[in-house]
Amino acid sequence: MALVIGDDVADALQLDYNDDPNLFDRVADAADDVVGALITTAAYSAEPPACKEAALAVAVEIFQARTAAGGQAVSIDFQPGPYRLSVWLTRRVQALLGPYLNVGGMVG
Repeated sequence: MALVIGDDVADALQLDYNDDPNLFDRVADAADDVVGALITTAAYSAEPPACKEAALAVAVEIFQARTAAGGQAVSIDFQPGPYRLSVWLTRRVQALLGPYLNVGGMVG
């Protein structure tokens, strides 16, 4: 039971999973941990499509951070972008996770 697996990450990146299955599996596990920590246990067990898409998007960002120079995006004019593994890693997918967020840990 996982929101995303290594094969899904490789497919999303249009890469061959068999080139480095351990890498893709580690990235998928990390994304699953990040998204799984944000949602309720019931949502994690049900694996709704929105949560699976959010986990896949997070996995792609993690993979890109591992392979990009300095862990950051570089634009066409060679200007570095913001570091990929920042707070925005999950903020980009909050709209997908909104209905499934675990609000028990939020401080008001």
